[in-house]
Amino acid sequence: MLVMGIVASSVMMVALRTFTTTATVTNRRDVLADGRTALDRLSKQLRQGESIDSSCPESTDSPAWASSISFSGYIDGDAAAIEWQAAGSSAPYTLEESIEGATFVPIATSLADNDVFQCSTDAGLVDQVTVRLPLQTNTTTVEMKTDVELRNVSDDS
Repeated sequence: MLVMGIVASSVMMVALRTFTTTATVTNRRDVLADGRTALDRLSKQLRQGESIDSSCPESTDSPAWASSISFSGYIDGDAAAIEWQAAGSSAPYTLEESIEGATFVPIATSLADNDVFQCSTDAGLVDQVTVRLPLQTNTTTVEMKTDVELRNVSDDS
């Protein structure tokens, strides 16, 4: 009987450890998948962008970052006004998207902070946007970052 109790206790300890590890791995997988999806979608829209709202801080203003960005671009070949923002009053922040002034839709919900956007200019035109997604899992924060070149930017003056 004593041996059965020891064996049962051992099995329960292994099972509980497995459940804890599985929950941690699942959380990390879900948070990183949301981040990749958001970064892919945002990068695609920015690459097709024509002009960026002038409120985006320049990389020379380091370490200035913005929590929102608005720009004109294309969705499925049609011109559109697009806005992204990191919303919330404290972590975790939510990365949200709005197209043509519609209600903001959450895209990623686990941002550790709201410093997401930074711009670079060439000859007075914003031609590159750095996007930084600090993703917060149950155990750590992972930063995804990319520089996006605007392909359609032009000086209309």
